[in-house]
Amino acid sequence: MKHKIKGDIINWNSSIWDFNYQMKSIKEDEDIDLSVNSYGGDAFLGIDICNTLKDHKGLVTVTITGMAASAASVICMGADKIRAHANTMLMVHNAQTFVAGDAKKLRKAADDVEKVSQAVLKSYTNRVDLDSMKKLLDDETYFTAEEALKYGLIDEIIDAEPEEVESEIFENKAKEFNNKISSASIPKQTISASSEIDENKLKQMFAELKNELKNEIKNELKKEPDQDPVEPKQNLSTLFLHL
Repeated sequence: MKHKIKGDIINWNSSIWDFNYQMKSIKEDEDIDLSVNSYGGDAFLGIDICNTLKDHKGLVTVTITGMAASAASVICMGADKIRAHANTMLMVHNAQTFVAGDAKKLRKAADDVEKVSQAVLKSYTNRVDLDSMKKLLDDETYFTAEEALKYGLIDEIIDAEPEEVESEIFENKAKEFNNKISSASIPKQTISASSEIDENKLKQMFAELKNELKNEIKNELKKEPDQDPVEPKQNLSTLFLHL
């Protein structure tokens, strides 16, 4: 089964619906090739998909094609093998929530979020030790592909262009990531400038060669003073520019 999860990790995301639908009919030992490009969303939905992949008997390979952040990075942890394009990223952090109410409700919400963070933490401990992973979550850590490989969060780096991230929940973060992709590309002005430098160097080489040949001709003519100087029939400048 080959599928892609993109956009926010929420129940009404069509790529999540399609994934759950395909999992209903897949053979228990069938291999899964899943691509992920998301800034995250619902922590428990991410944990659910992670465990669904982990429980599957077939080989599960996840490929990060842009960004795997928050709940999307949790999904990746359910794979037997995690691959990432060389210029993609992975982000982990503790659980977050929005809450309004009196002091009692706020204190309860803080306790609840800490418990959710404990559940999120355990999603990564099959790859990274508990203490190290807890600090990474506390620091809200962004990993390049190389850094994720170093920590053991992914197994392989592959080379390709990253994809832009779609998100409504994390719109500003998605735009920031997409802008980094755009700024990483080589501008056309740089290419044309390098071509111009090469052409100038070439003209300089021809000019130097032309002067050397003129000097050699003059020296040869000086060796035979009894003969009238003979001008070359073809303009040397024209000859070497055509070469």
